[in-house]
Amino acid sequence: MTFFSTLKFTMATAVIFGASSAFADEVRLRLAGQHPIDHNATRVLMETIERIESADVGIEIQLFPAGQLGNGEVVFEDTAAGVIDIGHTFIYSHNDPILEINSLPYLVSNYAEMEQVYSQGSAFYEIYEERIAAQGLRLLGVYAEGFIGVGSTSAPEDAGGVGDKNLNIRVWSAEVGRLTAQAMGFNTTTMNWGDVVPAIQQGVIEGVIGGTAESNYTVFGDAVSYFTPYNAFVENTAFYINQNTWDGLSEAQQTVLSEAFADASAASFELSETVDREYLGRLGEVGVELVEISPEELSSIAGHVRETVWPVLEENLGSEILQAIMSDLN
Repeated sequence: MTFFSTLKFTMATAVIFGASSAFADEVRLRLAGQHPIDHNATRVLMETIERIESADVGIEIQLFPAGQLGNGEVVFEDTAAGVIDIGHTFIYSHNDPILEINSLPYLVSNYAEMEQVYSQGSAFYEIYEERIAAQGLRLLGVYAEGFIGVGSTSAPEDAGGVGDKNLNIRVWSAEVGRLTAQAMGFNTTTMNWGDVVPAIQQGVIEGVIGGTAESNYTVFGDAVSYFTPYNAFVENTAFYINQNTWDGLSEAQQTVLSEAFADASAASFELSETVDREYLGRLGEVGVELVEISPEELSSIAGHVRETVWPVLEENLGSEILQAIMSDLN
């Protein structure tokens, strides 16, 4: 049974949709995802598409998972340009540095706080939605995958502290990733997500920050030998649609899309905790050893990162934005 099996339209909504579907234009939408076929995020996408198509409002969605239509930056820009209708990717800050708010290090420390910050109605969500709208896109929801750690070919030195880790790891194209990893004691190399596995295999880098336990199992399992659960960031992706595509849909079609993706987003917070626990226990199946970090060590690392990285982020993003996001946790 999927988590959507308990979700039912009310009789009134069904009547409205039934009446509208007879007049709505049939549309076929292209949806690009970044996750592997066997990843939970792709499963959720498939369930969401099934729900949308079965609503009988004239929507058919063709899914292109596993980066078939490009990496996150490409999908984001192609969706903004209308080449792709809907994207489900991590949102990079290459067009707007304020979008780095989706990667504030050690902003939250548990799954309840994760839900508070990344759900619709929060200050974070309002700011994020506004900045994405400026790119010609409509935000349909934030999907939380879990907490991010470091996958590496050897165990980090001083794993529970902030001393030199003697590892060069990949970070993504945002200053926040580089600053955080370096504050934790890593050397860093900026690299696209799709280049990580071959770069590790060729010895160009020795690890990666930017993946959950599940990603290290499904994506990096053949390339890394250790996973350290630093929980530095929340791995989050976004559902977004081209604004012109959205404007061309009927009201009934918009409602079905909006509700389906909102429900997928809301369900992700509970799912992320379940999946994190499952894959932390399964890493050994692919030969990846879990490096244990005590709660006290994790708290000390988090405090050091906040003290050293957050002041720089405040200069870059503005104190007003950071204070608004922090207010979500009050």
